[in-house]
Amino acid sequence: MQLALSGRISEAPHEKTRTLVELPNLAEAAARIGYKALEIRNSQLDTGASHSQITSVRQALQENNLEACCLVADSAHEGIFSPRFDEYLDMAIQLGAKRIRPSIGSIEQIPLVQDAADRAAAFGIELVQFTHHGTPFNSVQGALDMLHRVNRLNVGLVFEAANLYIEGQEYGDDALQALAPYIRHAEVQNMLLVDAADGIPITAQGGYVHYQNIRVDDSRGVDIPGVVSGLKNFGYAGWLVMHSPNFDGLDPLQYAEQAHDYLQGLIDRPA
Repeated sequence: MQLALSGRISEAPHEKTRTLVELPNLAEAAARIGYKALEIRNSQLDTGASHSQITSVRQALQENNLEACCLVADSAHEGIFSPRFDEYLDMAIQLGAKRIRPSIGSIEQIPLVQDAADRAAAFGIELVQFTHHGTPFNSVQGALDMLHRVNRLNVGLVFEAANLYIEGQEYGDDALQALAPYIRHAEVQNMLLVDAADGIPITAQGGYVHYQNIRVDDSRGVDIPGVVSGLKNFGYAGWLVMHSPNFDGLDPLQYAEQAHDYLQGLIDRPA
């Protein structure tokens, strides 16, 4: 397992389309800290980018010996399969990214997903879907059902435990074992369910719950050591993306470094 950093850490708090750290600076910092890849989001590079902008991003990655582990398609619009998928596919090809993370929000979107997956397969690119609240992938059984329906070898899963946690779903060893054949990518963030007066409302568990973003090294919320151990136990050897947002009061690059050291320690911990 190798660590990658999501561009989410550099976004303005509660905004998914505005970055506070330009990608060349983020790439330099990520490499210095020890990350081996970046997950590229709309805030760093979006459709409509010029050839020179895409080239600049590719050069920043190359100069810092980083991979583009994943390109996120329409990160601000969860649950809607991107109508701009072909533009993201073209960007992924130019960046050398082997995975695109779209959002599959319903059974009705499956024909779009299948067509997109077939086009991506011609370039050796996978589509990976987040285990995300408010989508059919918000539980183990829901994810398995959707993946069986999509039925494409290059469509897999991003395992991210916090979204399962806020849905009140299993995310431990049993969940990992059930989903293991489909997990192509893994991400970590931490969230804590709280009373309505203390948190941010979000649609989950058939209504609304309230949560706080907390650090990945906080022992409350998601059992992140258990998640990393579970991934190791079934032999997962892909990317582990530090997906935490830049929430209020954090220095994003300082937090990225602290999170890296914590997660690397979990990866290196003997079984």
